Amino acid sequence: MMAHYQELSRQQKTVEGELVLAALPRLHEALQALGVTDAAAFDGVLVHYRLQGLPSRYFGEVSLPMVALNLKTTLPLVCQRCFEPMPESLELAFEFALCDEPPEALLEDEEVDWLESADEPALEVLIEDELLMALPIAVMHEEACTQLQQSAGEKPNPFAVLKQLKLDK
Repeated sequence: MMAHYQELSRQQKTVEGELVLAALPRLHEALQALGVTDAAAFDGVLVHYRLQGLPSRYFGEVSLPMVALNLKTTLPLVCQRCFEPMPESLELAFEFALCDEPPEALLEDEEVDWLESADEPALEVLIEDELLMALPIAVMHEEACTQLQQSAGEKPNPFAVLKQLKLDK
């Protein structure tokens, strides 16, 4: 699926759709690395996207074509402490200027990123890149995890197992 960003910007058109997680293999791998082991958790994960051409904008002396990308999804994350599912809803919005050499004023603009117009990435790649960068580094319940609270009362003695082995002889 190729979105011609220059064309979208010029016509100020919008492209919308959904991607399944299977279309985003690097994101799939990253989620597995974050401890999402239940294959069923990946089923039905959709990324809704909207890519919209915007009016050109000046960065210093240079007028550049612009596009906006909006993403909405719920990722099946897992708490790193209690390993319970912890779905994370993400709504992300990005603006990109299209150019081959970003002018200084664009590099200083923290709201706007840039895409190489000569070598524009496929839409899936762009979406996947932005989702990968938005992934939380450490996923944990803000409050104490419920399972851990329940088990915190009586801590099993780690040596009880050894004692039992000795008794079994």
